Amino acid sequence: MKTTLKQLAAGTFIALLVLAGNVKAEATELKASSREIVETSLQLENWMTDETIWNTNSLFNLETEEILELENWMTSENVWNSSFDFSLETEVGMELENWMTNEEVWNVEETNDEAELLLENWMVDNEIWK
Repeated sequence: MKTTLKQLAAGTFIALLVLAGNVKAEATELKASSREIVETSLQLENWMTDETIWNTNSLFNLETEEILELENWMTSENVWNSSFDFSLETEVGMELENWMTNEEVWNVEETNDEAELLLENWMVDNEIWK
């Protein structure tokens, strides 16, 4: 009974989808002229030009930064010229090695180990590919 009810519901759903897909609705377009929006002119109000509103210094106590000043540690040679002895690395020059110039390494012959593909009848049969 459940299976029959499910099949009936599925069939009804599919039928509705098919019917909805075949509907040919006409005259549903809107014309651009019917959707034009006319804006009213803007009115300047008192609060828009009121200095007490827009002068933020009067409303909020803004945090102001202090003027930057040079401090002793910023210019002290002891801070910036540390006593660590860093030695620069020196690189050894590159040398040519035998394998770099060995022709046997670089002249590799291409080998085709794959068998040649053969054209079989089913590959060109029009009945199969229709």
